[in-house]
Amino acid sequence: MLRNAALQTASALALVLFTACSDTGREVSATASQPTGVTTAPATDPTGATTDGPPTGTSTDTGEPTSTTSTTTSTSSPASDTNPAKFDLGASDLGGGTTGTAEKGCKKIDFLFVIDNSTSMEDNQTALIKSFPGFIDAIKNTLVDADDYHIMVVDTDANGRCVQPCDEADPDYVKFCYEANYYACTAELEPCDTIRGAGVIHPVGTFASNTKCPVAGGRRYMLPDQPDLAGTFACVAKVGTAGNAAERPMNAIEEAVSEALNVPMGCNGGFLRDDAILVITFISDDPNDPDQGTPADWKASVVAAKNGDENAVVVLGLIPHPELGCTTGNDPNAIQGAHWEEFIQSWGAHGISGSVCEADYAPFFLQAIGAIDQTCEDFNPPG
Repeated sequence: MLRNAALQTASALALVLFTACSDTGREVSATASQPTGVTTAPATDPTGATTDGPPTGTSTDTGEPTSTTSTTTSTSSPASDTNPAKFDLGASDLGGGTTGTAEKGCKKIDFLFVIDNSTSMEDNQTALIKSFPGFIDAIKNTLVDADDYHIMVVDTDANGRCVQPCDEADPDYVKFCYEANYYACTAELEPCDTIRGAGVIHPVGTFASNTKCPVAGGRRYMLPDQPDLAGTFACVAKVGTAGNAAERPMNAIEEAVSEALNVPMGCNGGFLRDDAILVITFISDDPNDPDQGTPADWKASVVAAKNGDENAVVVLGLIPHPELGCTTGNDPNAIQGAHWEEFIQSWGAHGISGSVCEADYAPFFLQAIGAIDQTCEDFNPPG
């Protein structure tokens, strides 16, 4: 499917500039000087375990990116190989309105963005938000036959540190809840607003939008006809920095595609469709491994959600990369994204890894277009 429009795609994305990887609580000690490294790797059998206890309610995350150098981190081209994996929960079973077709190739794409909402992520969220319009324009210009999108954002924490009603005796109250006149303490939140893996539509707390975002149709995800798509994405993707310091993006992915949240009356009802490919983008700078489970577990969950079709998924990860000078935190023994890298590489050419520390994410998303296009072209929708 990659067409002449890919040239337009490259020029469009090249114009997208982002801010450096530093947030409140973690300073960047070096800046990126070149485009970010993006990689695809041969499929491997993930065996590393990263089991950790559930996050606590207090912040201990002080890691910060220490430097950012941009080079590629893997070898193979995302547009030339297919070897991804998914989760076993289909939209036809969950009331997602699947309309199977025997024709090869995808017409529909479900985009899932998993965004770390811990204290260090302010600049990274800004960079991701700036990248979105160019990314979606590139998708439209390249995958001209795939024009039916679902776009959903989730964060990496369930409640954040502004649990209502705010406790004025809690030191987190002022630090994480003060913005917009303590909006987080009084906002009318729905039950789904406090479930990790549920689509974010009402971010609250420090650096968050602190408003209910205008997602159309009463859903927790956006469609292509969403009024002001870029502005609405910016609203929901500004998940803020009041989340727990123990970031769990892998568990957020598992929960976002779980049957519990995707049944017709679930928080994400209708998001996940059998006859769509699934594109997962996750971004985190946590140097540790608080996610529960192993890379093999996480991949199995996603494969199951896609009814065993591991060629219907693309996984994009912006994570620490010590070999690129992108490290966070002060613990020399920290894992620095190794567990996430194993997860990404397990998807072969469908997994693309980039440095979260980069000032410019455009090259990362530009390479992702190739992997998405190839996945879409090779997709065999049910029917």
